[in-house]
Amino acid sequence: MASSSRYCKTSFSYPSPGSDPQAFLETVLEVAGKYVLPILLPMTDVTVNEILLHRERFPENVRIPFSDHARYDALSDKENLFRQAKRLEVPMPATLFSSDFASRDALVSEAVKMGFPLVVKGAHSRARLSGRYVASSAMYANDPRELRTVLEADPFDRTRCLVQRKIRGPGVGIFLLVRHGEVVARFAHRRIREKPPSGGVSVLCESILPPEEAMDTSSRLVSAIGWHGVAMVEFKWDAEENRPKLIEVNARFWGSLNLAIRAGVDFPYLLCRLALGDEAEGPSKYRTGLKSRWEFGDLDHLMLRLMKDPVHPALSGTTVKKRDAVAAFVTDFFRPSVVHEVFDFRDPGPFLFEAKEYVRNLRASRSGGAKDRPSNGRRVIRR
Repeated sequence: MASSSRYCKTSFSYPSPGSDPQAFLETVLEVAGKYVLPILLPMTDVTVNEILLHRERFPENVRIPFSDHARYDALSDKENLFRQAKRLEVPMPATLFSSDFASRDALVSEAVKMGFPLVVKGAHSRARLSGRYVASSAMYANDPRELRTVLEADPFDRTRCLVQRKIRGPGVGIFLLVRHGEVVARFAHRRIREKPPSGGVSVLCESILPPEEAMDTSSRLVSAIGWHGVAMVEFKWDAEENRPKLIEVNARFWGSLNLAIRAGVDFPYLLCRLALGDEAEGPSKYRTGLKSRWEFGDLDHLMLRLMKDPVHPALSGTTVKKRDAVAAFVTDFFRPSVVHEVFDFRDPGPFLFEAKEYVRNLRASRSGGAKDRPSNGRRVIRR
């Protein structure tokens, strides 16, 4: 997508970091060596992990404005994160760690006591196994049989995982720029719609003032670890207790980055200033009430609503009538408070690229050639 933008001067292709991380690393090293003082900004779980894991291979002139791999893993490894959260008395869902149990049977027996529904998560969203990365999506279980089935399925049967009590409520994200443990820029949003509707990536979100407890929790976490770089701390607002509960931390750029930029907090620019050793203080205020919409993600959300019973537990904890879902999808095209994450009439290339990929992936999925629903295209930053 980024290479389709009119503002992109140069681009290059690298081997898949997921299936061939070694070839990916060699390619990035080769390209970085062509520049005098390059700033390298890895954007995904896999690329951040791979680059920080082999940071010593990069020349000193390559500026990577992130902490070392140990600190990255302290935030990104969910077991490390939630053990730290317990020590800091951070509000979080009831959690069990598979590494604390001798067998999956013992884990199931203890998990039943927490009550259902439960969520099973891998310690890493992308686990490095046998020289390649394996995706690990959160799975839900509504009874002991479902829980046992999930824990015995790949990749949970061969990786560390967590079992947590499911929190019902909207998602809240706290976004930070951190300088050696000190927060220098902040932003927050609430999720309005997600894909899948039960919880996942944001497809429609709104800028808000940071909730005090969520902001305090986020600051304490990154400070305790001494993080340096950007981070997104994700919460679910527990409707029963009326407070935010920690869900995960992404120690990298996040999907709804465009909303922060449009609202007045330009995290990529500030991170580059941080990399150059310049002042990188974020604004004291930003625009609230602004909504950002990922168009094709929102289309997927709508299709899931229409194809499944809206009260199905795999969708969400609230009932949404199908006609209301369609009405919200259509009217959001005309709301002045809603901006598009990808489409820009001044720079239509990325949107056209994503549309082509969306249709191609949709055809492949219908013919059995793809296992995942489209689209895997996500974001482009335009200056």
